Amino acid sequence: MTISDPPPSASRGLTPDAHDFARLLRARAELEDRARPYLIRVQAEVGAALERRGYEEVGVRQVLEAPAHDHVAADLTLVAVARLPGTGLRTPLLKAQLPLTVTYDEQFVARNVQVNRLTVAEPFVQPFSLEAAQVAEALVQFLSERYMAYLVSPS
Repeated sequence: MTISDPPPSASRGLTPDAHDFARLLRARAELEDRARPYLIRVQAEVGAALERRGYEEVGVRQVLEAPAHDHVAADLTLVAVARLPGTGLRTPLLKAQLPLTVTYDEQFVARNVQVNRLTVAEPFVQPFSLEAAQVAEALVQFLSERYMAYLVSPS
């Protein structure tokens, strides 16, 4: 049984029973056990994805660890700092704050990400079933595109 499956009692036209609650809570606990290590792997892969794109002195760390919110299986906030290559830049650093979650419907979500002065309003959502490296690569690509659009926009 996954979290999104209807309880077995529903197929019999009954209200949920103790077995339904136990199955659901077991499925949630199993997801929570997998979600936190997954987010830690994404953290490492975000740094690797930035390095592949030519950023220098890349550092990715967790911000003050807090317990997961009630509505998510796991969450953490990353701070990524990387130096742009070359010289003569007024602000050679890229700084990003990335609130990451795994939801109970098995989605990886990055919402309200900040890249320097830009807050990315659009959430980044991927299936939790993808490899952490794939998700990190797609996340860095997504944020790179939004930040470039922000920098080149006329307003």
